[in-house]
Amino acid sequence: MTDLFQEIIILIICFSVSFDYIIGEPPNRIHPVVWIGKTISFFTNQIKKKGNKKTPTGGLQERIYGSILAISLTSVTGMLSYLILVSSLHLLGIIAFILLSSVLLKLTFSIKSMDKHISDILKDIENKDIESARFNLSKIVSRDTKTLSEEKILSACVECVAESFVDGISSPLFYYGILNIPGAIMFRTVNTLDSMIAYKDTYYRDIGWMSAKMDTIMNLLPARLSIFFLVTSSLILKLDWKKSISICKRDGRNTESLNAGIPMSIVAGALNIQLEKINYYKLGDATENITIEKCKTSLKITKIATLIFIASFLSPVIILLNSVNWWSMFFGY
Repeated sequence: MTDLFQEIIILIICFSVSFDYIIGEPPNRIHPVVWIGKTISFFTNQIKKKGNKKTPTGGLQERIYGSILAISLTSVTGMLSYLILVSSLHLLGIIAFILLSSVLLKLTFSIKSMDKHISDILKDIENKDIESARFNLSKIVSRDTKTLSEEKILSACVECVAESFVDGISSPLFYYGILNIPGAIMFRTVNTLDSMIAYKDTYYRDIGWMSAKMDTIMNLLPARLSIFFLVTSSLILKLDWKKSISICKRDGRNTESLNAGIPMSIVAGALNIQLEKINYYKLGDATENITIEKCKTSLKITKIATLIFIASFLSPVIILLNSVNWWSMFFGY
């Protein structure tokens, strides 16, 4: 059974990626990540109702409650997914385990969804419908898009694609490789917490403090590993891979986030463009203009990087852990 585990776990990755490309995201009403989001909203509102009215940001009390929320929700989703997974294996057998694992893993990452979002925005720009492009962009970024120029819209698209390689692909798969489905689910829970309440305005500053810290910590290693995969992908596509390295060294720390600047600066360097979030950061040199084709190329970079990541890192890690009987112990066999 030990040797079979590594084959099954790698097979699940192949199935989940196939599900992503063929089926995409399920409806919101049955999407577990949406349920997690609703849970976060519910408890956030409850904490806010009990907050200290004299302290605009919430203070220590909200920081404590927010920390309890982040740690508890992450632990519960991880444990629940583990119990469901192990039960399916022991009670229903290998086939049920593979199918359930493939579906759950697919729900923790997204390749096709980002592709579709970016494609919709690029079509709007091609049709000279700048208002629609701004509106569609607002669905995937937190910045104000109402006054963005075409160039800044294209910049935001490339930034989203690059950052999503870590947040939306390599990080959940990285934790799957170490802790299987529970690891991927816990990461997705932390990332959802971060995207919903980890803002630095007065309303969320304290309640989202722990969520922001957890997301930063969990992305630290995947973000730095992404350098190899994105640079190698740029090399395969015959882009300026040498400049991607130099720009990463120079600008990788220009963003407020410890992790986001790394993949974005690599892609900026490879495409010889400058990415800018007004009043926040500039990454890369404006050697060439940001175009629709540059955006499409950024998607190619991340897709090829994903395949390299799975083949050269994720699969070997799974096999290595199997050699020390980690998977047998993990699943209780």
